[in-house]
Amino acid sequence: MAEPESVETIRAAVEAILPAVDGRPGGADLGVHEHVVEQVEMALPGFVGLMAALLDATAMELSQAPFAGLGVPERIEVIRALSSDEAQDVREAADVLLIFAYGGMYSEWTGYDRETRSLERPAVWDDVGFHGPSLGHPDYRQEP
Repeated sequence: MAEPESVETIRAAVEAILPAVDGRPGGADLGVHEHVVEQVEMALPGFVGLMAALLDATAMELSQAPFAGLGVPERIEVIRALSSDEAQDVREAADVLLIFAYGGMYSEWTGYDRETRSLERPAVWDDVGFHGPSLGHPDYRQEP
C-alpha cells in the first residue's frame, strides 16, 4: 500500500493532468488518482513512492517547493520536465502516470460503484462522444 503522502502527490498530478473544466469534475474530483495508485501498485509494488519522489525532487529543483504545494501551471511544468528527461526510466515513470490517469478518466472506472458492484455510464463518455463498448460491428464480420 502506498504511503498517504505519495497518494496525495499522485492526486496533485492527476489534478494538473485532468483539471475540472466548464463545471465538469476533473480527475482528482472523480478519484482517478486512486486508479493510478491501485494499478501502479498492482504492477510494481512500491513504484508509486518512486513516482512521488521524482515529482517532488523535480518540483524542488524547479520551484523549491514540494509538488503538491505547487499551483497547477507549475505542476504541469514538472510533469513536462519528467517527460523530457534524459533518462529513459524517468520518462517512462511520467508515461506511466499519464497512461493510468487518462485510463482511469476515460474508461468505465469512473462509473463503477465498488460498494454495489454496479456500473453506470461514465459522464465523460458523453462529453467525448463515446457511445460505449461495442459487441461487434456486422460490417466487419466474415460470412461463412
